[in-house]
Amino acid sequence: MGNANMGWLFYKKMYAKGDDATHIEATMNDLLKINEIEEEMLDVYHTFNLETIYPGLLIGSGYPHGLGVDSDAKIGFYFDHTTGLPTIPGSSIKGTLRSLFGCNQKEHYPEAKKEFIRGLLGKPEIDVDALVAEIFEGVDPKTAKPLGIYQRDRFLEARIVKTSGRLLRDDYITPHKEPLKNPVPIRFIKVSPGVEYQFSFILNDGMITADEKLKLFFQLLQFHGIGAKSNVGYGQFARVDEAQFDRAQKKKQDALNEMAEKRRAEAAKAAREEELKNLPPEMAIFETEKEDMPALIKKLNNKEFDADMIIPLAKLVKAELQKNPNTWEKAKKKALDRKLVIEEILK
Repeated sequence: MGNANMGWLFYKKMYAKGDDATHIEATMNDLLKINEIEEEMLDVYHTFNLETIYPGLLIGSGYPHGLGVDSDAKIGFYFDHTTGLPTIPGSSIKGTLRSLFGCNQKEHYPEAKKEFIRGLLGKPEIDVDALVAEIFEGVDPKTAKPLGIYQRDRFLEARIVKTSGRLLRDDYITPHKEPLKNPVPIRFIKVSPGVEYQFSFILNDGMITADEKLKLFFQLLQFHGIGAKSNVGYGQFARVDEAQFDRAQKKKQDALNEMAEKRRAEAAKAAREEELKNLPPEMAIFETEKEDMPALIKKLNNKEFDADMIIPLAKLVKAELQKNPNTWEKAKKKALDRKLVIEEILK
């Protein structure tokens, strides 16, 4: 089947016939058959890609889902409301990263987490609490005042950019409620291993540079993972060493620079075309053709323009050539010797 809205399948169509086990199973199969989804790179500078590994990624597990049917998924899942895809919300990424900075004294080992951050940054004296306030709360560490909206770091959703096959798979957990009874498996869905997410941020220089923040976030997500059940292996990503990270950043920067250059060229072309529209016809032709003056003179001589354009264009050529006396004298002699059509005005 085509790439239907996955969120709609999971939360709406699956229950269109109530607890009809056959319909639920068919819908679940449709959901799990959805194959490759690949999107273009976001035009955002501060990004990196991470690929899920076995057993996969579980997001939105706290959402209610499931009926008393064995084939149904008993654990919720997060799908983007618009696209229906299993994105990772920016708020979840922000919350996960913030928890690794040791800023909450009620957390386990806050001081060890701060030392870990200092070690990753290579800055043993940095004030991690002030860094947390800047990155996650938008507070200027120098003035203790809120930063302007465009000076704050922003956490965007992580989007799927590539898969190696099926996007989702089903899985089971088997809670042992009673030691002497066989457990009843509980079905749920997860993002498959081999799915590549693009994590995107809008970052600013501050206590550390925007590039240092990006690399720190990359290292922390590589270390900790994201999503539910990370303590048993879910939400982990394929290892990428720093050299690979740096090469990927260079490649991405080159691609973004190329995209920006292309946009500038297209904008300049559009502006030029608009400018030419407002010029007299002979001036528009001249501005378009003047970069190759010999070719323009040849076209004039061969009368490749409308008859009423010949003399006006020749006058513009003359004015351009007269800006350099040496060029003008040579062009005049050449035109007269070869009996060019502009000789009438070059005498």
